[in-house]
Amino acid sequence: MKRQLAFYMKDLATMLSLSVLSFILAANAAARELSLNEAVEIAIGKSSRGEIIDGDLEVAEQNYFAEKINFYIPEISINGNAPVYNVAESFRFFGGLDEKQLIRTTDRDFNANIQLNQSLITGGSVNVTGNIWNRRSEYPLSGIEVTETSNQGIFDFTFEQPLLKPSEPKNKLNNTRDDLEIARLTTLQDFAALKKEVTDAYVGVLQTDLKLEMADDKVESARLKNGIDSVKFVEGVISEEDWLLSSSERLDAELSKYDVENERLEKNRELALLLDFDISEQITPSIPEVSDHLTEREKTALINSWEESVPIRKARYEHSKAKRQADYTASSHGLTGTFEASYSMGRGDVEVEGTTTDNNTDSWQLALNFRLPLWDGGSTGAAIKAARLTAQKSELEYQRARKSARAEIVALIHRLDVSRRKLEVLSKQVEIAKSKLDIARFRLEDGQISRIQFLESKVFYLEAQNNYLEELRKYINDRVEIESKYTS
Repeated sequence: MKRQLAFYMKDLATMLSLSVLSFILAANAAARELSLNEAVEIAIGKSSRGEIIDGDLEVAEQNYFAEKINFYIPEISINGNAPVYNVAESFRFFGGLDEKQLIRTTDRDFNANIQLNQSLITGGSVNVTGNIWNRRSEYPLSGIEVTETSNQGIFDFTFEQPLLKPSEPKNKLNNTRDDLEIARLTTLQDFAALKKEVTDAYVGVLQTDLKLEMADDKVESARLKNGIDSVKFVEGVISEEDWLLSSSERLDAELSKYDVENERLEKNRELALLLDFDISEQITPSIPEVSDHLTEREKTALINSWEESVPIRKARYEHSKAKRQADYTASSHGLTGTFEASYSMGRGDVEVEGTTTDNNTDSWQLALNFRLPLWDGGSTGAAIKAARLTAQKSELEYQRARKSARAEIVALIHRLDVSRRKLEVLSKQVEIAKSKLDIARFRLEDGQISRIQFLESKVFYLEAQNNYLEELRKYINDRVEIESKYTS
């Protein structure tokens, strides 16, 4: 039995040495002090996750801007070609000849134009083109080589307007506008979700710090108890079974401490990843301050404005977009048509062997084109039915959001009220536990109680702090949740 006791004492010395070494290494490791507000600001403004959320909103803004500006600013382009040299030699009739001959012609062309395209909100388009054209041709005529130079300026105007169907550009513009509003509301929800994740991880680090301190105290208490029981066992005061039970409790405390240490690392790693820190960087958090509670006037305002809350507005835009798409799909099939109008004016001259002739041209055209599909195998009907079902689904989602929105806001306010009262009670419990710990420390220094009894008071104080932090985490997340329900 003495050999067992010696083995235990040796094991105890080894464990104490490892604990001291771990404490020294942890103390020397660089730690970064960070408040909860600073952590949230970093996550939203500097982390890759925050940039992704901002990027999604920027994409929606640029899509809407591109679709909208298309109706205000025309597209202008300059087109042309370098001089084209073309030689053609073939057996054919040419220039009033009575029979076919082998004829060789040479052309040198140059063409350039400036083009303006303007899309219309009605679905039509206006195209204006100004052309400059020059051709120099050489060919045989009546047995001599003739040189012909043509210069021409042409102005073309074209208007096209679809008939008997809704405007596709207007439909796309309204859809991208709704997409932008949905993206703005989604951004609020995504940032709220990110804030809650940061809060969970941040408070989690605080709680695991307390748990680790509690685990250290429990290990120390278990070792002290086991050391006392070892002496009692040697003196025959307790049985071997009681001594083994005490040893087992010591080992259980040490195993629990390893689990807490691992949990502390995981929580620190989780917070570091959310903030884009190096995962090995140690973060030292501080207990967050409790924000001012909602006043009765603020609560009433939140409840009364439930119809303008983010979930309802988002569902409303989704429904509006789906219904518009269904109406557009249904009305885009069947009899359709297009009205086209064009006008072309050309001014120029042709010079042949010193003789110049005006080459002025004018032309215009009006046309109505119609199309009536007769049969497509049912694909049109299926597309319309699918669009209608999507619209019905979005309407159900909208109605469900209306039914639940007010109840969720009321429930959140109630939870905040209860949580705030619980925090006040838990804060008093922490104060009582702190007073108890101070008394225990004084009695320990005065020799009235043992180290084990002091550690029990300390663990009680740490547990009270942990309970307070858990309720504080819920309160902060509920505040973030209710704030994300409104855009201002």
